[in-house]
Amino acid sequence: MADITIKGLTFEPYISQEEIAKQVERVAAEVKRDCVTDSPVFVCVLKGAFMFAAHLYRAINMPKSEIAFIRYKSYSGTETTGEMNKILGLNDDITGREVIIIEDIVDTGLTAHALRQDIEAMSPMSVKMVTLLYKPASLKVGKEPEYVGFEIPPKFIIGYGLDLDEQARGLSDIYVLKENNNQLHNNMLNIVIFGAPGSGKGTQSENLIAHYKLFHISTGDVLRDHIKRGTELGKTAKEFIDQGQLIPDELMIGILAQVIDDNKELAQNGVIFDGFPRTIPQAEALETLLNERGTCVSAVVGLEVPEQELIDRLVKRGQMSGRSDDNEETIKKRLDVYHNQTSPLQEFYKEKGLYRAIKGIGTIDGIFEDIKAAIDSINA
Repeated sequence: MADITIKGLTFEPYISQEEIAKQVERVAAEVKRDCVTDSPVFVCVLKGAFMFAAHLYRAINMPKSEIAFIRYKSYSGTETTGEMNKILGLNDDITGREVIIIEDIVDTGLTAHALRQDIEAMSPMSVKMVTLLYKPASLKVGKEPEYVGFEIPPKFIIGYGLDLDEQARGLSDIYVLKENNNQLHNNMLNIVIFGAPGSGKGTQSENLIAHYKLFHISTGDVLRDHIKRGTELGKTAKEFIDQGQLIPDELMIGILAQVIDDNKELAQNGVIFDGFPRTIPQAEALETLLNERGTCVSAVVGLEVPEQELIDRLVKRGQMSGRSDDNEETIKKRLDVYHNQTSPLQEFYKEKGLYRAIKGIGTIDGIFEDIKAAIDSINA
């Protein structure tokens, strides 16, 4: 098995078809052993589980059993709502029947939990779930699947039914997004900057870039640029966004790694990360990414401005620019989201001795002097 490139991203072999076949046979034996009737209904979740379902169903070999197909998808929009929309439904009467759901992968558990609830509402005798891949560290909703082929860490996987923008489903083996081990150097100055809307983060980021000769990575800008240019990466990101899904952390980390590795010369002095990380798992993933390249996060700067001051600044900006989203009600919601996201991250970086709170009120030059002093104190 050799590395492959899909949509401009490199994937390396992860699970071979021989390993898959062995685990499918094992899981099939366990499912068949536990069935209390000879005519269960197997429900295959499209699209990803079709290869696994076909393999598993043959291996179980219960002539009186039936197989049905269902497709679930998040409601479209720019944010995940937590609701699910059944595209293709289960039309058979399963009252009193033994039901086994076949999934390709269970990570957050959102789809699996919604599907269990819908099927349980149809009065079956029992409902169990079998999945080829399970990411226990990613589970947020619902219960663990009863049958698991492989437990894996939170990595971005393709092949054997799992896709990247509808490609790679037909691969016989499973591949994982490759982590590029291009080494940087350990004296880089890598800064994570936090700042609520209206805090002046953009201005101070520009000052940091100019003063320390840093390479600026804004995840939002990277994604918007690729979407605007219609690159393969942009199409992939847009697919997730259009389905109301957050871009998987594993894919986002892969994108960041690619940006850093493609710009090693520009990033030789260091990188300023803007808009990432937003969660502790992302912060841990960023730490791993940098450590693999012989460097690390050097400092974390948080621009702190009283909320009413932020509201006043943004309302004024809205009046000057005509931006419809800069009204007080919308602003408060945006600030709530920001504070909920960054509060755990502040504690995460405080424990590492990297976080420095900077008062974001005063002159631009005065605030920047405080930022420089804070960064230099960590890296003295």
